[in-house]
Amino acid sequence: MAEEFHIEVSKTARYYTLKPKLEFNSVLFVIHGYRQLAKHFIKRFEPLTELGIMVVAPEGLNRFYVEGYDGRVGASWMTKEDRETDIKDYLGYLNKLHSSLDIPNHLPIDILGFSQGGPTACRWLAESKMNVRKLILHSTVFPNDFDFKENVKKLASIDVYTIFGDNDQFANESVIAQKLTWMKGCGIDSDLLRFKGGHDIDIQSLKIVYA
Repeated sequence: MAEEFHIEVSKTARYYTLKPKLEFNSVLFVIHGYRQLAKHFIKRFEPLTELGIMVVAPEGLNRFYVEGYDGRVGASWMTKEDRETDIKDYLGYLNKLHSSLDIPNHLPIDILGFSQGGPTACRWLAESKMNVRKLILHSTVFPNDFDFKENVKKLASIDVYTIFGDNDQFANESVIAQKLTWMKGCGIDSDLLRFKGGHDIDIQSLKIVYA
């Protein structure tokens, strides 16, 4: 019978930043979705630098060809295969990234998770010792296995926003309503923003969050 083992290895992770031209007043970590690369994903947030926000986009540790054996490359945070190990690895990576940036204590820190990046952002929030000001769930919600009771104090101290398009191909109106009802039942009364569009980043909604 085959036996399964794990060993820890060193791996180099990639991330991107966007900095305001003048002094910045907050830091926003943006966690991309499945099949996306951070270098493309971060471009969607460039208008936020005009508001004095520094944007940091870490990239998932697992890259692959999106179609076939060549062409466009995407990244992911985890799959169902050996998921607990992948979660452990990316949490360690994100915590190390935060520490390496040496963010001044007076600067607010916000986290945005898009699509698959939503569960990643939520798990990082729970694991991290960062003082997070805003959690923005864009086209996503908390993961089903999130421990709300364990994180009740942390969640009470932050502002939670949920953003969905009115034509999201992965979440129709019924699904969105069910997800929001579930979150509210778990004690999360998030601010909901809607926009005309699909499964994509809506910068105007984010400008409302930071208004």
